[in-house]
Amino acid sequence: MERDILHLVVPAFAISLARVIDASLRERPVAIAAAHSGRALLQCVSREAAAEGLREGMPVHHARRLCPALSLLSPDPQLLARGSRALHRLVCDYTPLVEPNAGGRLFLDLTGCRRLLGPGRDVAARLEKDLERRLRLTGTVGVAGNKLVARIAAGCLERPGVCDVLRGAERSFIGPLPVAVLPGIGPARQAALLQDLNLRVVQELAALSLAQLRLAVGPFAPLLHQRANGIDPSPVCLPQKAPEVIEESFLDQEDNDDAVLLAELCRLVEACGQRLRRMGQAAGQLTLYLSYADGVNSKRSVVLPAPRDHDLELYAAAEPLFVAACERRVRVKGLRLECARLGAAAAQLDLFAPAGLAPRHISLQQAIDQVRDKYGMAAVRRGRTLCA
Repeated sequence: MERDILHLVVPAFAISLARVIDASLRERPVAIAAAHSGRALLQCVSREAAAEGLREGMPVHHARRLCPALSLLSPDPQLLARGSRALHRLVCDYTPLVEPNAGGRLFLDLTGCRRLLGPGRDVAARLEKDLERRLRLTGTVGVAGNKLVARIAAGCLERPGVCDVLRGAERSFIGPLPVAVLPGIGPARQAALLQDLNLRVVQELAALSLAQLRLAVGPFAPLLHQRANGIDPSPVCLPQKAPEVIEESFLDQEDNDDAVLLAELCRLVEACGQRLRRMGQAAGQLTLYLSYADGVNSKRSVVLPAPRDHDLELYAAAEPLFVAACERRVRVKGLRLECARLGAAAAQLDLFAPAGLAPRHISLQQAIDQVRDKYGMAAVRRGRTLCA
């Protein structure tokens, strides 16, 4: 059966959502940075800002020199989450086979729906109109017989619209494009292909035999040869992710003071702990991410000997992760704490388990939760969350 795969892309998704709320940001150069200090790095740039030479990862002070009219926004994870959910609900009206990707990107599988919904290009046109009518967003849609070509087709459009690649014309469509459009070819592999073999476009790459390609890229050769010929048998997969609790925060000002960072970590632990207890779950694994001002990320993880849901126990496990992850002198701009391997919280203590929290600590945690449920998280604060 002929496959119909759509790839929907909302360019600069975070900025597009901000423009829905604030119309004055439209048609202006806009970027998102964790802090407005000169050392902060741009996380997302609009099409107008990119036309001025701005790019993701550029320091704010350099961006302001290139574009004095630049409007800087702070990250809004809540808005991003709401926008992602709304976008997912919209596309689910067309097909239940939706594979979401980060940054306002989704794959839709319409295979077998042609008699019901019509050709893929017609569905893509309706989807583009619904996106603007219901969410006030604009996007590009690629239509092809596989995910690879649909993704490349959506990326070829500079303006909102639909790019439909005829079935059987996948190789001729991607042939004239630069080799960088193929997934898996980063700057290092691209430099090797250009310098050693002088391969600049995909059709030159597809003309090589598998043995010749293996000399250049090694074990990656079979997959790269397949992609260069426009072949991608991978299916559109529904998101299958184990339940987890995630809390993330960006500092108002980048900092490398341990007291400030540990205070922020404690706030994340308290937020995770409260959500776990509301769910009646406990965390069996903690993962801490640190985002540095220069764009480098650090990750540390630990598997707990037994599931935990108490703030004191979670913090006791998270603090060593911070010490291990914070190994650079560069300022930190954000922290992210993930609680995974969730399981039911223990209803009764093990007779032979090592000594845990005293009953008074458990009662105190329950009382704190009751106050916070009624008056908010700021009603009761631990001393370690307060820093000068």
